Amino acid sequence: MTVVFALQAFNLYDSITTKALRSVLAGNVLESSPAKVELQYGENSYLFIYRFGSLVFFNMPRAEIEAVINTIKSVLGAGLAQPTTESLQITVGATQDKIEFEAVELRKLSLQNLRLIAVTVGQSAAIESFEVNADKMLREASNFMQRLERIGRVPLSGRVLLSFIGSAAGARQHIISNLAVLDPPEEVWRNRDLQRLFKEMQLTFDIDLRFRALDRKLELVQDNIEILSDLVSSRRSTFLELLIVILIIIELTLAVAKRS
Repeated sequence: MTVVFALQAFNLYDSITTKALRSVLAGNVLESSPAKVELQYGENSYLFIYRFGSLVFFNMPRAEIEAVINTIKSVLGAGLAQPTTESLQITVGATQDKIEFEAVELRKLSLQNLRLIAVTVGQSAAIESFEVNADKMLREASNFMQRLERIGRVPLSGRVLLSFIGSAAGARQHIISNLAVLDPPEEVWRNRDLQRLFKEMQLTFDIDLRFRALDRKLELVQDNIEILSDLVSSRRSTFLELLIVILIIIELTLAVAKRS
């Protein structure tokens, strides 16, 4: 006999301070650390909260999911303007384990294999959110370069450019630091079956490939920013040199006027 469960992931924040949520949620805390919180809400019903901004619900009714999200938002705020989601169907009681993009078949369900599935789906939702932001910054940087090519000068003020530089650099640092949890959980190293499950889940959702592509996009943004930054510095140096020349001319003119 097979049983079908639903798993849903919501990336609601850039990052989550897990400590702030332990005391406000009704579930039984199974594990708690700065990186994640695991709670059980009933038989085979779980919530996984990750530092990188994702909530993953397993076998929980929609009304309860909405209630939990509202509680979290009351503590952490509204979160991202455009949250991303992932869903997965998990069938338990299959003849063999089988991993696909929108469905997973398992011979048996355990908290250990559920943890590996949940973290992968949560990572996928988080990476999608970061991909949206990276694409936006890449488009903005590309627009700056196109305007530079068209008008032949730096198309924005130094203050605006510095703001954009800070935004892009901060985004890259934030992504790298928060998605450092891409390393396998400890239990993977102690069990070959779990190791195989985790590897197949990561490959199915292209976690490593997408992370590398995301980092490359941010590198391109940074490269374009450095070019613009150098041009702004050059423009500022030229302006200062011109100002010095003007002051020297004024000083010489005043000196000549005094003599005459």
